[in-house]
Amino acid sequence: MALSLTEALDNLYTTTWQNMKDTVRDQIFDATPLWFWLKDKGKLKSVEGGRFITEPLQYAKNDNVSWIGKGGTVSLNDFEFLTIAQYNWRYLVGSIVRFGVDDQQNRGKNAIMSLMNAKLDNTQNSLVSTLEAAMAQGSGTATNSIDGLQLLVADAPSTGTVGGIDRAVYTWFQNKAKNMTGLSFATNGVAEMRTMLNNCMNNLKMDAPDIILSGQTPFEYYEDTVLDYYRVTSNKLADAGFQNQTFKGIPMVWSPSIANTRMYMLNTNFINFVYDPMMNFDMTEWKAIPEQVNDRAAQVITAGQLTLSRARCQGVLHTIDTP
Repeated sequence: MALSLTEALDNLYTTTWQNMKDTVRDQIFDATPLWFWLKDKGKLKSVEGGRFITEPLQYAKNDNVSWIGKGGTVSLNDFEFLTIAQYNWRYLVGSIVRFGVDDQQNRGKNAIMSLMNAKLDNTQNSLVSTLEAAMAQGSGTATNSIDGLQLLVADAPSTGTVGGIDRAVYTWFQNKAKNMTGLSFATNGVAEMRTMLNNCMNNLKMDAPDIILSGQTPFEYYEDTVLDYYRVTSNKLADAGFQNQTFKGIPMVWSPSIANTRMYMLNTNFINFVYDPMMNFDMTEWKAIPEQVNDRAAQVITAGQLTLSRARCQGVLHTIDTP
């Protein structure tokens, strides 16, 4: 039996999306600097299902490590050094709507392909902008979005809950933060960046931030402060098309989604974007829209969350003043 126009177009859209899905995912995560950085470092982590996303957290050292002399003994006491952060899945959905009139009027192959590609490209671009905004500003439960940097690397790190961990109680899960109110960035910016970096890494290589992310204005403040012959860039980010400079060898980039009053120092070894491979930018079946003749809708959906497993090596300079 021959397919109807509606069925044929349902199949065409779905098949086209499935064929381009891997490319679309790459383009989404290559479109903005932090997502590109996480993808390049292998920090997009696949987890199949589960009610929650869990991240193991180490909060104490091993007290069984000690110096001994000849014939000495070692402690074999068991102790608690691990706990679990528990993050909720978040669901990002983009709807694609087709109107029966458009399907009928664009029946020629070139016309329907042009219309279809425009709709799919628009959906991809919308997913990029929504993910980027949530990365910077997402507040989790309140908005059903992923947990963003304003929550994970908070201006007030001694308050609030991240991954089910109450930071007021468990101080070891607090990030570093500095309020820059009243401190001219032109005069104090580089010094405060240096202090924040040292506070985050505590002179431990494993805790050193590996990327600095800011709004456009702090990025330009720093650019104005550093003499041209001291300024270098990250070839990796430059080759990916992102303006960047470095601070003490650490790449620095800016995002329009980051407030112009903020600069983050991030150790992305302890930041993951966790996704479910069974719901990873997949398209649902096409459905009729009730009471709209021949109009159809489908959704592109992904399940994921931005997670943090070590907070003390993350930092933010906030409320940055003008020069």
